[in-house]
Amino acid sequence: MFVFGLTKRLPTSVSCISNTLRTGRVARYITQVTREKTFFIRKRELVKFKNAFSYDPELHVVLGPPSTGKTALIHEVTSKGDFNPLFINCRDGQFDTPRRIYNSISSQFEPFFKKYTRHFKKLLEQGEVSYTINDIQLKVKPFGVDPFNVREITSNDVTELFDNIGNALPNWTCWKGYDIPPPILVIDEANMFSQLGSSENGEVLLKSILNWMVVNTKEKGRFHIVLTSSDSFFFDWIVNLLHIPHATPYVVGDLSKEEAEEYFEEHVLPRFGMSLLNPSIYMY
Repeated sequence: MFVFGLTKRLPTSVSCISNTLRTGRVARYITQVTREKTFFIRKRELVKFKNAFSYDPELHVVLGPPSTGKTALIHEVTSKGDFNPLFINCRDGQFDTPRRIYNSISSQFEPFFKKYTRHFKKLLEQGEVSYTINDIQLKVKPFGVDPFNVREITSNDVTELFDNIGNALPNWTCWKGYDIPPPILVIDEANMFSQLGSSENGEVLLKSILNWMVVNTKEKGRFHIVLTSSDSFFFDWIVNLLHIPHATPYVVGDLSKEEAEEYFEEHVLPRFGMSLLNPSIYMY
């Protein structure tokens, strides 16, 4: 089964998360074939995540050890044309300062707003959104009179940007009427959020960002947000900050026996010019 009640301990191995979450869903181990463009995955996993992202917006937390293909899986699901994916990679330190956060978010949402400017104007006329975002509102440049006298972007600038984006987005069901794929925000290695919370001001901003995520997913139903992390304790950290478990966790587990055999036979042995002639050489 793809979905379990997490009252039982998950099967563990060298490549599997060992802690047990209180609630959530379990996805089996997915892998991306190294040095190849082939994406090794069973169709069932793609369908399950696609379905999860097609229902009412949620804050999804996808956990799993490094190099298990979490990012590749989410990219595969969200890049098939059914969604408008907005990707942010925290490995590049994009969430460690207000300026980096501001630039990361605006650089992802700006093309989306530009692409559907005409539709956003219709949504405003119909009262589905509070206002439309133009380039000036989305790309606020905190310059003074002198363009060379740059003011550093502050937490307040980031908060205002997030509020503007939220107020300009409709309920996600509106996109169906226009036959437009809804946006979905994917933040990879979101455990890097902790770098922002190392200072008092940073912690306040971090909580504001997480609350914004809850408002736009669970409360207002504007879009899905997916946070991936290789830190098995990241979900508990998120819940402790929010005080209420608004996030839905998914744990990437092991391959089934059949999938492991298929992966080994089709993608490992060929690298060494070998083929599997005797199934008994499998070791478990």
